[in-house]
Amino acid sequence: MTKAIRKGLGAALLLGLLFCLSGALGESISPLHQVQNTYTDQKNANGSVVRLWQAETALEPVTEEINGIARAWAEELGQDLPAAGNATSRSSRLDVEIRYSRTGHSWLSFLVQARTQYHRKLTDQAFTTRTYDMSTGERVLLTDIFDSDDATWDFLAERVREGLRAYWPDTEPDPEALGALCAREALEQAEFTLHGMSLVLHYPAELLYEGKKTLMSVTLFYPEIRDLMTEHAYLETDNLSYYHTCALTFDDGPVSTNTTKVLNSLMETGATATFFVIGNRIGEFAYQVQREHDEGHAVAAHNWHHGNVAKSSGAALRDMPGKVNQAMIQAIGIPVRYDRVPGGRYPQMIRAKVGWSYIQWSLDTYDWRGRSTAQVMSKVRRAIQDGDIILCHDIKENTPESARQMVRYLEEQGYMLLTVDELFAKDGVKLQPDTVYYRCVDGDTSKREDT
Repeated sequence: MTKAIRKGLGAALLLGLLFCLSGALGESISPLHQVQNTYTDQKNANGSVVRLWQAETALEPVTEEINGIARAWAEELGQDLPAAGNATSRSSRLDVEIRYSRTGHSWLSFLVQARTQYHRKLTDQAFTTRTYDMSTGERVLLTDIFDSDDATWDFLAERVREGLRAYWPDTEPDPEALGALCAREALEQAEFTLHGMSLVLHYPAELLYEGKKTLMSVTLFYPEIRDLMTEHAYLETDNLSYYHTCALTFDDGPVSTNTTKVLNSLMETGATATFFVIGNRIGEFAYQVQREHDEGHAVAAHNWHHGNVAKSSGAALRDMPGKVNQAMIQAIGIPVRYDRVPGGRYPQMIRAKVGWSYIQWSLDTYDWRGRSTAQVMSKVRRAIQDGDIILCHDIKENTPESARQMVRYLEEQGYMLLTVDELFAKDGVKLQPDTVYYRCVDGDTSKREDT
């Protein structure tokens, strides 16, 4: 019996059982996936601040291990923080974060991250990852996910090489260090997390690019690696058989306070999102853009400025990607992959042949009108559909709480939140230049006519 047939039979048996148990697609979040993630702040005598996240999971040994790692870093790194240069908590701080993400019915990934900042500049970063089968408490390794065939690990090595070279495209990474990271032994021990539609390998930038502190990510979407997986991993990443999907997106940032609160809401709920940032704000708020990227969210363009594109010349519009990408590479090391035009005014951009792919939306929360969280949630409950792209704005006062409640509600309704990249990759949709996308359900990217 071939590997593909074995996987197909296993999936069929599991799906049959799930149908008997639930009777419908769109399962509510499992008790095994439930996590309570909260933080406390401690102010040191010299004015520096340590923010420590702690997570409570369904299994006490998992909770103890993850929180123990975070506490140890808070104690070790927090005592060496330099004195704050002013009275704000942003002057000198250590954020020890716990990111978590789920897949399948029982697998749960964690990334524990210690980010040291001085005057909003990232000065150091430490991290480690863990993935567990929450039905047993056993740790899941990459060797549990991928078959042992040499061809499988050769494929992974090539993808890692390609993904890491994509950072700072005008700079050559250390060739010896890159080769070492692509060796099979190193790949088998690589740090990774599992998400709704992707496996992400994590690497500190300073291994390859001197002086850089970004947390580099190599993303492998499930559809492209499913045939390389073990049977168990195949079933635990078959999320389209268990859940609806949607993408939560945020426009108009970054800003100081509200973007921070939105990111905290996403950290608390374990959700990933997509941030469409205004290019001319990247320089001032590079620390926010870097946090968005390093915490696993997709970062895209919201043009260079928020003006009406109809008032700009074609030449000015065509210059925009270069300006945005220069600022983005300075902040996080990689250019953007797609754009959302302010106000959704994409026709002018297409006529000018700017060359971006354009991501619209299929569910507008109208938070930009200042709507309350109750009003936003009423719209989401009434209108959400599989494959939707949800429009929010991280500059609005009510949006952090709205985001928190949306994630919790959507999970209970059987949705798994994806980045925009994951949403299209799940159906094999490759974004094309000068093309508009509103949603993605079974490959349909057209505009919804009922909202």
